[in-house]
Amino acid sequence: MSDSTLEATASEPGDRISGADLPVGNRSKILAMLWIGFYTTILNVFTLTIFRFWGRTHFRRRLWADTYAGQETMEYTGRGLELFVGFLIAIFTLMIPFVGAVVAAQLLLGPDLIFLVIIPLYLALFVVIGVAIFLARRYHLSRTRYRGVRFAQTGSAIGFGFAMFGYGILSAITLGWFGPEARIRLSRRMWDNAYFGSEKFSFTNTEEATKEPVYASFALAWVGALVGYIAWGVWMFMSMGGEDFDPATTQDVEFIIRLYASLIPLIIFIGLAMAWHEAVMIRRIIKSLEVGGVRFSSRMSTFDIIELTITNLFLLVFTLGFGFMAVQMRVWKRIANRISLDGEIDFGAIKQNEHLAPSQGEGLADGLDLISNF
Repeated sequence: MSDSTLEATASEPGDRISGADLPVGNRSKILAMLWIGFYTTILNVFTLTIFRFWGRTHFRRRLWADTYAGQETMEYTGRGLELFVGFLIAIFTLMIPFVGAVVAAQLLLGPDLIFLVIIPLYLALFVVIGVAIFLARRYHLSRTRYRGVRFAQTGSAIGFGFAMFGYGILSAITLGWFGPEARIRLSRRMWDNAYFGSEKFSFTNTEEATKEPVYASFALAWVGALVGYIAWGVWMFMSMGGEDFDPATTQDVEFIIRLYASLIPLIIFIGLAMAWHEAVMIRRIIKSLEVGGVRFSSRMSTFDIIELTITNLFLLVFTLGFGFMAVQMRVWKRIANRISLDGEIDFGAIKQNEHLAPSQGEGLADGLDLISNF
């Protein structure tokens, strides 16, 4: 379907709809996603992973088409070739020069001076990670349509990269306590520069959003993780003989088995401590969104996070990894099915946006292994 046709059929004059008449959800079936994940995995073997770009595109088209608001579904218009070309560009413009600079520094400067090159390079890489995340998001929105109207992401990718880098430093200095605020600020940078057609999204501190116990839940997660690590360390120390045990010299298979087995309850304990905070953060971000007079809300619960984490882990294990697309679908579906809308939106007043869409896909993020399928 051409852009001109889409623009002509996107909305009808006076097409004003209440948010209550736009139920949001997703109808994806797990077997369909398992099938896409299965044949993508198999074909990746025979194509040296090149098919992943087309497999990812198939997954998104199905997932978007199964996601609805009211009587209309989303549409994904990206192509596998765009993702492949974007990946090649990223490899030749960033990854190869980066590796070449590291190798050249090792050969020319020696071990005493190599840090003069390595440290700035790796610091710059953290900025590039933020740039890659922003560019991937810009591509995703530019290839997403609803009622024939395109979404768009504007703003500075470099600015987002430096903001993410700076917030990361602040989070490290504060032992993680700036982390929730960093996540909110980065979400605001994204959504305040996002569009649905001619309508601009806004990310505001609504009353409902600010009621979410962001730092109370984070405190529980932080203290829970600290207690878990301390308890795990003490238990390992005592169970292995206390001060007489030297892990650097032991070759005991029993120690290795016990070490990895002990990580399971530690991960479960920390996951339970963090579940409330993750649910709170999802609700906090979604409740801050508004577009065209429609406000978003979320009913995501702590139980949702816990249940999804456990069942998705089993799904990955029992499918030997090819269920990764089904896992991502289940997360998307749960979030979508917990969203509700309030207010009114006049689709008749929304015009097709005029922001230029990127011609390539999320190659930079793919090269840095930052890609999920949505």
